[in-house]
Amino acid sequence: MKNVIGAAVAAMALSATALTTRAQDYPARPVQIIQSLPAGTGTDILSRTLAQVFDARFNQRFLVVNREGNGVMVAAAALASAPPDGYTMAFIPATLITVQLHREKKPPYDRNTFVPICQTFDNVLFVGTSPNSPFKDLKALIEFAKANPGKLRYGTSGVASAPHLAGAELFSKAGVQVQDVPYRGESAYVTQILGGQLEMGMTSTFLVTTQKLKPLAVFSNERSKAYPNVPTTGELGFPVSTLAYGGLFIRSDVPPAVISRIDSACREAVNSGAYTDMAEKQYVRATYLDRAAFGARIDADYRNVARLLAELKLPE
Repeated sequence: MKNVIGAAVAAMALSATALTTRAQDYPARPVQIIQSLPAGTGTDILSRTLAQVFDARFNQRFLVVNREGNGVMVAAAALASAPPDGYTMAFIPATLITVQLHREKKPPYDRNTFVPICQTFDNVLFVGTSPNSPFKDLKALIEFAKANPGKLRYGTSGVASAPHLAGAELFSKAGVQVQDVPYRGESAYVTQILGGQLEMGMTSTFLVTTQKLKPLAVFSNERSKAYPNVPTTGELGFPVSTLAYGGLFIRSDVPPAVISRIDSACREAVNSGAYTDMAEKQYVRATYLDRAAFGARIDADYRNVARLLAELKLPE
């Protein structure tokens, strides 16, 4: 019996040593980074920039693979079915947890399938209107909406998208009825705003800047450096936590030592000059959060979205 126990202990020790050795050698071959958005989008460009920084950091290839479709669900399903060896991760919006787990009837993953390794981007949204809009500020827009329930409309990137839920929560807190109009992407509804067919949209900093929209308010805890005179929704009495952020996710059953190596590298990558410069060019904040802070933000938004969706009663 003693011999059996001794052999078992020895086997466990050898197994632990092997795992440690593999973690120290990680990555020994190319790593795949799944991207949920199409090639050429701002988030895709950022994921490729981070991959290049990882290339240099680990002296190994990190390859971005676009798996867009059904919001983030195609990419999330691909990550969920990947081997738990650390050679597949995803650079993806946090909505795969904060929103989709509430919306999908049979998601291919659950709350504990993934580890949110680190936050890598924060896409700041604005209430954007046409330069010729009669509304000079958000207060005037809300006053009009109160006097004209349901007359105003805002464009979004689809039902339950981050822009949609940002607008829905804003107008709910303001106590006004404003119609949401879903499009396949914000570039589709910006043309409607500029043409006067749509009164406003919940738009990214990129489109506010490049399309010269008039920003009435910013969804953020602090004012945008690009638009310091535009107040936050919180300053105006309507604090809204937007969901347009994300980062690196990996399967939770990947060896902890491997996850720690990626976590450490992520901090260096997001704070690197190459990444922050590219984020600035895409009008996105390169806001790093470690595992604890990133996870806490996701948990808070997961609870808030559950409440918001119950109020909105969205179609399936």
